[in-house]
Amino acid sequence: MYTKGFDIQDVAKFRQWIAETRNVLLVSHMNADGDACGSLLGMTLMLDCAKGDKGLMTPVLPNGCPKNFTWLPGADRIVSGEKDRALWQERLKEADMIICLDLNAASRTDMLAEELSQARCRKVLIDHHHSPDKEHFDLIFSDYAISSTCELVLWLSYAMWDERFMNRDVATCLYAGLNTDTGGFAFSCEQPSCFEAAAKLVKFDIHPAEIHNKIVNTFSVNRMQFYGFALNERLKIYPSQHVAIMVFSLDDQRRFGVGGEDMEGLVNYTLMMKEMEVGALLREESGRTKVSLRAKYDVDVNMIARQLGGGGHTKAAGATCIMPLDKTLDAVEQLLGIKNVEPLIIGAER
Repeated sequence: MYTKGFDIQDVAKFRQWIAETRNVLLVSHMNADGDACGSLLGMTLMLDCAKGDKGLMTPVLPNGCPKNFTWLPGADRIVSGEKDRALWQERLKEADMIICLDLNAASRTDMLAEELSQARCRKVLIDHHHSPDKEHFDLIFSDYAISSTCELVLWLSYAMWDERFMNRDVATCLYAGLNTDTGGFAFSCEQPSCFEAAAKLVKFDIHPAEIHNKIVNTFSVNRMQFYGFALNERLKIYPSQHVAIMVFSLDDQRRFGVGGEDMEGLVNYTLMMKEMEVGALLREESGRTKVSLRAKYDVDVNMIARQLGGGGHTKAAGATCIMPLDKTLDAVEQLLGIKNVEPLIIGAER
């Protein structure tokens, strides 16, 4: 079981707030991953069961549900803050309580952040990232040592209701997030509670192999060709510094018709090489640059990401830099100690 546990008074307060509220808005971060989608929908479906016809649960993602998670139970209910602006604002105005999942600050909701921060209803945070924003939430359940927000949602649900509102759909959502945020149980799973959580979820007949297949084996031809291009043309390796980096311009992305969600997991390829300890991926967007960082062994990329205005976990972190690609690359190279160092491989020039 989850040995750290929860404050009994906080659990009782949250349970009481749920009983008192009717309109609950559940929100996760921009460019949602499996943990964001899984925790958002898992909590939504549990609250459906807890409230019955006495409540309206609205799951929201800033730019909608990624294509490879639209199969999750309840995904068709997700409101896109970007595309469904009027509906988002209507539900925000009606909300008695807002539950934020898999984010440590409202800023991670991007274009929704200002309205979210200004909302006057009760706000609850459920998350596993470093440095939660304690000032803007009324109740916080946070533990950066745990594998995923989905795992935290599971243990919180047991603390509140035991298995009363767990079912196959909820378990499917939570297992999807647990699977993705540990890279298929390859990292961020040092705590025994991670595997105990997986065992509890499997008990609900969720078919883990099928879930893994739906998450991983979903590449389009364009995405597969892009990965080949990425490894052949955009990979730089710095053996002495044990660093590997990939950088993608808007032109690169347009050439293959790919976007942010198509690059989910690509940065992990940098660490598949035995000698590499830190991997970075930079992706140009309009007016800004997204940075993804990964590490193994004793390197803490969360500290690097924080210097770029972002954050995350010890072995997986990132940042959104309001700078052009070249300036962001310069900053990343400085932080990684590879500025003015000649790489062993520069794309197809090797």
